[in-house]
Amino acid sequence: MGVTKSKSKINQTLFALTTAALSLPGLDAEAAIPVSEAKANFQYGHYQESDDRMKVQIYHADMILPLADRFELTFSIDQDTYSGATPIYSLPEVMKNEPKRKKGTNIFIPTDIVVSASPVAGTFEVTSAMQAYKSFEDAQQKYKDDYIANPPTPRLSRDDRSSAARIAGYTALITKIAPSAGKVFQTMEIHPQETRNMPILGVNYYFDDVTLSMSSGISDEPDFKSTFGNWNVSWELPNKLTTLNIGGNVTGNNISRAVIHSDAEHVHNGDEDYPELDEQSLFYGFNWGISQVLGKNTLLQVSSGYTRQAGYLTNPYKLVYVRGEITAEEYEQLNMEEKIFQDVTDLEVMGVELFREVRPEERNQWTVSSQLRQYIPGADASVHLDYRYYNDDWGIDSHTFEATWYQSLPHGITIAPNIRYYTQSQADFYAPYFLAPRADGNYSSDYRLSGYGALSGGVTFTKEFTKGFSLEAGFEYYTHQGELKLGSGGEGDFADYSSYLAHGALKIDLSNPGRFLGAHNGHHGHHAGPLPAGVMFGHMMENAGDMMIGYNYMYSDRDGDMRYGMDRVGDQAIIDNACDLKKCTFKPDAMVMHMHMFNFMYAPTDWLNLMLMPQIINMEMVMEPLKGAAEDDSHVGGHVSDGLGDTLMVALFKVFKHPNHNLHVGIGFSAPTANINATLDGTGLADSERQSYAMQLGSGTWDFKPSLTYTGNVNNWMWGAQISGTKRMQHRNKEGYVLGDEFQGTAWGGYKFLPWLSGVFRGIYSVQGKVRGETVTPNSQSAPNEFPENYGGQFFDLGTGVSVSSPGGEFVGHSLSVEWVQPILHDYNGYQFEREGSLSVNWGYAF
Repeated sequence: MGVTKSKSKINQTLFALTTAALSLPGLDAEAAIPVSEAKANFQYGHYQESDDRMKVQIYHADMILPLADRFELTFSIDQDTYSGATPIYSLPEVMKNEPKRKKGTNIFIPTDIVVSASPVAGTFEVTSAMQAYKSFEDAQQKYKDDYIANPPTPRLSRDDRSSAARIAGYTALITKIAPSAGKVFQTMEIHPQETRNMPILGVNYYFDDVTLSMSSGISDEPDFKSTFGNWNVSWELPNKLTTLNIGGNVTGNNISRAVIHSDAEHVHNGDEDYPELDEQSLFYGFNWGISQVLGKNTLLQVSSGYTRQAGYLTNPYKLVYVRGEITAEEYEQLNMEEKIFQDVTDLEVMGVELFREVRPEERNQWTVSSQLRQYIPGADASVHLDYRYYNDDWGIDSHTFEATWYQSLPHGITIAPNIRYYTQSQADFYAPYFLAPRADGNYSSDYRLSGYGALSGGVTFTKEFTKGFSLEAGFEYYTHQGELKLGSGGEGDFADYSSYLAHGALKIDLSNPGRFLGAHNGHHGHHAGPLPAGVMFGHMMENAGDMMIGYNYMYSDRDGDMRYGMDRVGDQAIIDNACDLKKCTFKPDAMVMHMHMFNFMYAPTDWLNLMLMPQIINMEMVMEPLKGAAEDDSHVGGHVSDGLGDTLMVALFKVFKHPNHNLHVGIGFSAPTANINATLDGTGLADSERQSYAMQLGSGTWDFKPSLTYTGNVNNWMWGAQISGTKRMQHRNKEGYVLGDEFQGTAWGGYKFLPWLSGVFRGIYSVQGKVRGETVTPNSQSAPNEFPENYGGQFFDLGTGVSVSSPGGEFVGHSLSVEWVQPILHDYNGYQFEREGSLSVNWGYAF
């Protein structure tokens, strides 16, 4: 039928879109789409909000692997790295410069105006003139008549800070005129860089007319952890035109507050007056739907769903401004007793008229959606029209309208423009600020619960190549505005913002392409058998038009003693000598790195291979205090940095080819695509203290990476050698330093025990130069790893590993190598902590 033709043309695109959509909360489950061949999908996206707000690096990969006629395995993983500014609360603009909360301590109390000899917060200062006021009424009238136009400047002396004066100051603040129709000021807060990881494992089983799907996963970020499971049953009726779907899901969440969340704004250390947050919530839901073929070119889907949320549903970092919850006398009581939690209010006090938001502990959500898929034979195109209605018992109703046109073009190109409109009403307990307490005790000023409209549009391009893979690239622009709300009555323009999302994807059929290898005889382009997993640029493909994709994972650990050269050193030697002319107050205690590198390789001729190798890096370092370290030093605790690393671009040239001997040259360059502004507070701001050189995600310079590789084999024996180097092509990066040059020589030998199993052993000698230059914050350096002379050295390591490859059958074209590299003899420059070893895993697939 015609509709079958339509679906076959767009199945790959629909599958990728569905996979990405199902990773987001709140969307209805789709019926499983059976596959006869293994498929994989790799995606990258960059999301950026306007005005230096949130930015997110998005990484996604998924795979469907058929294991039998009726059974298939699914797997996906998402990693999001986010940072930037986010709204934390809003208040009347006339109050924006008043004291709100105390910073830099483990508790928040409304004493900003009286805590020191220079009691200043924002632009408000309590003056000695207030002490002359004989009553609160005098203070209020004086404030209203004089303060706004002529802010007083003399500061309150320590000896004159009486209780009456403090109460007068509080009274002046909380009685300041705040008109309900006045402008709103939104307070932003810098969010430290954090990472969310979400792996999902699933299975699909196909009966004659019924498909059963189950999946489970974990979403893990620093202060929010979820464990979830989903199930779905899809029943195709005998007429083959109707499919029924029913599914369910359950999610358990643990919500906490980070010890230091952002620039000391959310600092707490377990003090009884400010306990650690440890709350839970439980979500469960059901969905049902029907898919109906209406004609040979038309498909209609209708679905509905219900979700119940219970437990802690409040955002632990959002605040609200509330007038009248606490009187001036009660603020004075809080100040005198130095406590946060009092009988005067059920809210968590964060400052004068400032409290932590509170949301209901239950939420019931209902959705109804429809999707119309229309294939247009004359244009060889299809149009997708979607509508979704949402309602909950918080008072929010929303409508989503979306249209996408999929247009097929010559040369395997598809273009898909898209437009989406979204509108919602506000929650019952939302307001930008509150001029009186609410009876139910629920408050939120989170703009996402306001009434607003959003309009977005974008376009996606897909190019399908031969041999079962395609590339995709797209861009979407989004604008959030109160005035776009359907029927008017939306939030004011203080909450308006825009954003964009740029994304790219690689989609691969992993089943049939490997069968085209033929003459490679199971070596997948390796001249003399599999290589050690840790050797890069070590093989070439032999035939023009061949392609290869690969994934490299490397884990390295530094957890040993501190050394100077080859000798172990104690803490006192580090304190006295490892920080140049300063005294060290910290030393590195442990460092772990995870690197994920993706390898895309193409042979335009039989003597030239081109490689593109982007990478993702995750690092964590723990610092140990030394004598003289301050408890509030920014080095206390662990530090992380993660995100996109530098990108390698390499050309390999065949120099000599013989049945048993091969030689090729590599000319490579590393592009500085990584951020090198990781800071100890996680914000990445220019005035924040930088993390050490080793904790930055890249070099920050263009680097030249030449290599020369020889491989040989006879019977089941194989061997090889490689020399390679890294030459920094710039004198300094944007942070004012440059990493040292590098040289490495390695040689290996191996034996093929079975047609599919080989073992290998190798030695590695490497030299690394010192860092040249200084960081942009030299005055804050207090640990050995922050000084350029404590980098580099000479290193000799031994590696051992195994390789598995398929010479034929279902998995022909695939190879897997694993190698452990053990340090043997190291001569460090300056003061460094020992390397403990590294693990490399390499998967390759040639076609």
